[in-house]
Amino acid sequence: MNNKTYGIVVSVLLALTLVVSACGSPAGSAENGGSSQEDIVLSVAGPMSGDGAEYGKAFKEGAELAVSKYNDQGGYGGRKVRLVFGDDKNDPKEAANVAQKLASDSKVLAVIGHWSSSATYAGIPIYERNQIPMITPTASHPDLTKEETKWIFRSSTTQDMEGENLADYAVNILGKKKIAVLYINSDWGKSNADAFKRFAEQFGAEVAVFDSYPPGQNIDYTSALTKVKGVNPDLLYLGSLYNEGVLIIKQAKEMGIQADFMGASPFDSEGFLQAGSSVEGVYLDSLYFPEAEDERVQTFVKDFREMFNHEAGYFNALAHDATLAVLEGLDKGGPTREGIRNEMEKLNGFPVVTGEIKFDEKRDDVNKPYYNLVVKDGKFVLHK
Repeated sequence: MNNKTYGIVVSVLLALTLVVSACGSPAGSAENGGSSQEDIVLSVAGPMSGDGAEYGKAFKEGAELAVSKYNDQGGYGGRKVRLVFGDDKNDPKEAANVAQKLASDSKVLAVIGHWSSSATYAGIPIYERNQIPMITPTASHPDLTKEETKWIFRSSTTQDMEGENLADYAVNILGKKKIAVLYINSDWGKSNADAFKRFAEQFGAEVAVFDSYPPGQNIDYTSALTKVKGVNPDLLYLGSLYNEGVLIIKQAKEMGIQADFMGASPFDSEGFLQAGSSVEGVYLDSLYFPEAEDERVQTFVKDFREMFNHEAGYFNALAHDATLAVLEGLDKGGPTREGIRNEMEKLNGFPVVTGEIKFDEKRDDVNKPYYNLVVKDGKFVLHK
């Protein structure tokens, strides 16, 4: 073999070696978070369409703000984070389908979602089985998280926590002693009402009516409200979403019910305020208050307005904070599902817009303060 032929053979063998080496390289595998040039993929799951689309939109915006700021600061070692979105339509069957799709995509390293307790319940066993961290910003049923699960997190408070705060607000601050409770017949509504009733009675109030109504549109609340009117309570507590709450309050006033009204944090919505004078004087609580003096809150309000050209709301803030928890897990644990999960679990006093994240043994956040609010002059204001 002459020198020229030898050189050609060596060149061909070298080229083949490089091709085989590249094909077998783990650098681009999902287990290793992809190559150094690939985006890191996180998902946001929620009702992007259907009756709950405004909540899905709020999730999307809150997460996008957190990711945008993270990427502007350099991302993960120069790699950008990219969000993909799963539309569960706030339906448990759709939520299970979305969870399966996201969990089986090895490029997706964590999921921020879902919105309701029912949808979250449907996804939990799928996320747990596929070992992908999921953090819900809003689902508050106390039984969602368990010590035996390892991959499920919650950055909002539970119904028990909120029920105790609202009952304290109603009984010990507002002095309400005879209370009627109406709630939507769903996992969230039943849990919400049960917690409020239990603590209200512990604080010495009488719960004179405790009744439910079916979910759905065009519901007639006359039967339930007739029971309420018959006991003449000084407070009607509604375990309702804001749109139902508006209709119940309007109908109650039309029926001559003289009670004050109180609802949970889902009332904290611009849509609720759009009901105008009908909701004036309604009491509620929230983990977010845009006029709080806290610097983190004011920075969030400013940045959100600049990015989306409208004011940030309650669900924007919750989704933003859940995304921050995932990004902190990514920063400390690296771009793998296990790394993110392990570092998220260690969060203890991690500062966010709605307070601090401190996970307990069930990976529930136990460190969020409530604001007690009232609707005054068409705005949510602190109760004084």
